[in-house]
Amino acid sequence: MIIYLVRHAIAVEHGTPGFADDERPLTEEGIDRMQRGARGLARFVDPPELIVSSPLLRARQTAEILAVALQSRHALTEWTVLTPDATPTQTMTHVNKHASENSTMMLVGHEPHLSALAATLLGASADAIAFKKGGACAIECPIKVARGTGKLLWLLTPKQLRQLA
Repeated sequence: MIIYLVRHAIAVEHGTPGFADDERPLTEEGIDRMQRGARGLARFVDPPELIVSSPLLRARQTAEILAVALQSRHALTEWTVLTPDATPTQTMTHVNKHASENSTMMLVGHEPHLSALAATLLGASADAIAFKKGGACAIECPIKVARGTGKLLWLLTPKQLRQLA
């Protein structure tokens, strides 16, 4: 199974008046950069069988951009276990419930959760991986994911993804 982890794109700054944290949208720059990065990702990634987003607006918008660029025919799903304060264990439990032998899953979320999840899957220290906004990685895992069972296939910055477009 392949798990793609993608951090949401550039959003309205935290604490901006008029925007609750859960409803901060992507900025115009964030949308533009993510669209280009998603086109780069589409050059070497097939549409995943499942695209899952955090319920926060900026992650949902990022997942929608990815679904369009990857020409995904599957509906987007939201998991609360992809919010910034979720634990890797909570997320791995959900992954295990939805995994199949040859499945590919794209999880769109936030920092510090994605870094902690990647590190847990890889059996690495919590600060081993950091995601920039719009960055992505691919981790190969057995059907039943657990701590330290993953293998990092690639980790790309948003700039690298845009250059691939």
